[in-house]
Amino acid sequence: MSRAPRGPVEARQESGGRGAGEREEVDRQVGLAVSLALVEDLQGTGADLGWPEATVLVDALVDVICHLLVDLGSGSAVPTPRPAVVGAIGGTVGQLDHASCRAATPALRRAGSALLGDARGWAVTAGEVALDLADLLARCAERDRSGRLRAGDKSVVLRELHALQRRLHALG
Repeated sequence: MSRAPRGPVEARQESGGRGAGEREEVDRQVGLAVSLALVEDLQGTGADLGWPEATVLVDALVDVICHLLVDLGSGSAVPTPRPAVVGAIGGTVGQLDHASCRAATPALRRAGSALLGDARGWAVTAGEVALDLADLLARCAERDRSGRLRAGDKSVVLRELHALQRRLHALG
């Protein structure tokens, strides 16, 4: 009984004696596995900014980034169509959850780095958006923690989130 490779490096080493077509298939499968692991990592986070509109937009952005990671792993030349999501209107305003924002930040940075590592233009843009979203969440968590995040910051945060959403929507 053969065992499965432990990681991408071992999978590539094991494919060394195979033909070019088989190596490409192993590389594709490894890329898909890495992308799916990043998707699972992102889906395990849920940044709560305390404002329902902002929290829904963050969730929507993370969902789109997850779809783009799957497209990356499957080798798509262009991103597959995704539904447009609009932020919630109204709802009860709560406190920003520092832990959720801090948990989402490194997952978004890992996803962003993976997307930036690809030469396809849409992947680079998606990677930049993931990193920008990670930076925004980190800034919000830090400002709130230090007592500097106020209700007036909501419009600024929402504008940034909408700008990120527009960048992803422009990918097609």
